[in-house]
Amino acid sequence: MRVPNSGPRLSSGDRLAVFAGELGPHEGSSERSESLSREDSARWHMATPKNPMVIGALLLFDERLALGALEETIRDKLIPHRRFRQHVVEPKHWFGRPFWRDDLAFEIREHVGKLSLPEAADAAALARLVDERMNTPLPLDRSPWSFELIDRAAGGSALLVRIHHCIADGRALVSLLADLADGPDKGASPPSVVPRSFTSDRPRRFVDRVASLFRFLTPSDDPVGLLHRPLSGRKRVAWSAPIPLESVKSIARAKGHHLADVLLAAAAGALDRYVGAHGQAPRFLGALLPVAGPADSTGDGLGNHYASVFVRLPISATDPRTRLEVIARDLAAVRRGGVLRVMVGLMRLAGAVAPALERWALRWGARRTSLVVSSLAGPTAATRFAGAPLHTIVVWAPAAASVGLTLTFFGYAGVLHVGVLADAAVIDQPEELAASFQSAIDELGRGALPASP
Repeated sequence: MRVPNSGPRLSSGDRLAVFAGELGPHEGSSERSESLSREDSARWHMATPKNPMVIGALLLFDERLALGALEETIRDKLIPHRRFRQHVVEPKHWFGRPFWRDDLAFEIREHVGKLSLPEAADAAALARLVDERMNTPLPLDRSPWSFELIDRAAGGSALLVRIHHCIADGRALVSLLADLADGPDKGASPPSVVPRSFTSDRPRRFVDRVASLFRFLTPSDDPVGLLHRPLSGRKRVAWSAPIPLESVKSIARAKGHHLADVLLAAAAGALDRYVGAHGQAPRFLGALLPVAGPADSTGDGLGNHYASVFVRLPISATDPRTRLEVIARDLAAVRRGGVLRVMVGLMRLAGAVAPALERWALRWGARRTSLVVSSLAGPTAATRFAGAPLHTIVVWAPAAASVGLTLTFFGYAGVLHVGVLADAAVIDQPEELAASFQSAIDELGRGALPASP
């Protein structure tokens, strides 16, 4: 399937020369182990055979991307980050944290290559190929990431990127994308779907935090149904047609809401269409929203710096305006109430406890949610990657435990794409759900924007 790299094999001395000047003292040595941060450890232990916690991204180019240029970009800009030359090792005792170990036999060709196909992939073949690769486990005896190049039938290229969540979260990966792009950063912004704004009133803040903890501990289980079934472990992927980002922003401006409010309302509208078409009508569905937190973990600015908050999506609301107002009200309470502080604390605690207890907590929380909804803001202007103009970026965030569906909004160069990643037992044809997003946004626009003259 993969075509071996045709470039020269680096000797160990050459590889050290590549890293020269990039590594501090002892960073090129495995003599001293470095434990995963509590946040990174939590993401490592979230992985299960059916939900491996791998972030996927598909980069589309209208021109052919040369394998040699890709490899050179990765070698020069990615490999100096030591996390991409390390893998995770579990401790021998029950209460220990996993630690990073250097890949002493590191070879770039084991991570970067070209998929060998009988012919260039059209749109349908590309979707099938991404499906297949997203179901292929990353090896655990070397750093868990891969860049795989694909020739497209239209004459361009596709680049499928897979990275285990323990290396970095969405915010760090957006920053990494800017580093890998040709030239300076084009304006990436932090991927927080809920801005971190807290009241300075300490008594009120304390009460809000207590309420936030109660809110986390007491939500009812999501109904067993279409989106809450035992997982098969087989992943299916799809992505939406391009959606103009300005159309979403205009809806938010018209009603004085945040962009996240509109995106979640669109997700609720698309889910309403999907579950209704399959004979179900739940009143609410529980969703987890990753929210950016303090960026204080180690690893060359990588690592995980977010927690997740619970939000209930009003699926049965017949009026899109009502759906938007309900979600905006709930997210306003999240912004006000210090939920993020509570969840960051719980995530750090999870990374510090024994893996068995951590996994029990994840299973308990997963019963209360049907999906994960992520929002990431990429570069605001089109950029180039390894010498080729980058046209489109689609991202799939993973889910943990028994959650079988994730929706990932990614904005790039004024265009929004929604990546749908689903377990086949939950949604076997996710392209049907992906196709519903433009209609859901159009419905919100008709209710929020004045009619055209």
